[in-house]
Amino acid sequence: MIDYHVHPDFSPDAEGSIEAYCERAVELGLEEICFTTHYEPDPARRDYEEVRVNGRAQPVDSDWPDAYFAALQAARTKFPSVAVLAGVEVGYEPGLEGIINDFLRRHPFDFVLGAIHCLDHVSITSGDELDRFKAEYMSRGPEFVAEHYLHHVRVAAGCQLFDFLAHLDIYRKYVEPLYDRRFGATTDSGLPSVLDFVAESGTGIEVNSSALRRGNAEPYPARRILKLASDAGVRVFTVGSDAHRPADLGKGLEIAVQELKELGVEPARFRTRKLVPAV
Repeated sequence: MIDYHVHPDFSPDAEGSIEAYCERAVELGLEEICFTTHYEPDPARRDYEEVRVNGRAQPVDSDWPDAYFAALQAARTKFPSVAVLAGVEVGYEPGLEGIINDFLRRHPFDFVLGAIHCLDHVSITSGDELDRFKAEYMSRGPEFVAEHYLHHVRVAAGCQLFDFLAHLDIYRKYVEPLYDRRFGATTDSGLPSVLDFVAESGTGIEVNSSALRRGNAEPYPARRILKLASDAGVRVFTVGSDAHRPADLGKGLEIAVQELKELGVEPARFRTRKLVPAV
């Protein structure tokens, strides 16, 4: 089993050191663990975003990756039975391509997730910012918000900076429940063409099991969206728990893997941003 979406305490919303996660990975018998700490580079959100190093807040554009990669290397030495990979989850907004490209070029990541966490600099994945989202978007109607989200997904894939897109229908968490059925109808009608574009871009899709821990019956994305993606020609998928504490490492991944088996694919593995051929 592998887990390709894991947040150590470098992410400000997470707890548990890289070492603590690796200890848990050994207990679970995981073969690979890919740490994907948050990188939220939007200058417009400077007052909202940070990275933590040894429990201390650091600016997102500081030299925190030095400590991150050092901790990963120490874990590789201490836990040789687990492949410890260097990953990152990048919060994408259109217009940030230059900043993101420069960051990724400077650091030797194995795997890069792209995620839509915000729309026009307002978080859609944080309960703490839900009132702010409502103030900005409720008057615009469900069709606008759904189409705007799908546009973000399309351009995220199109910029080709990311190996995979994370939690594709994360709008299920906070946004969709705010609206009537028109939101779902709009995403349903728009997803096929967006997924065609994702497939053409060569970007993969993550099956994220964190939705299961929140009482959802299906991971992100839902089964029907995975099928649409497969039918569109997406051929590369992987699985991640999106754990923000060691106790959640690997949770629900057996269901995510089963979802992929039903599509006839195995979770992808990466090294130095290259797909590792299946054995």
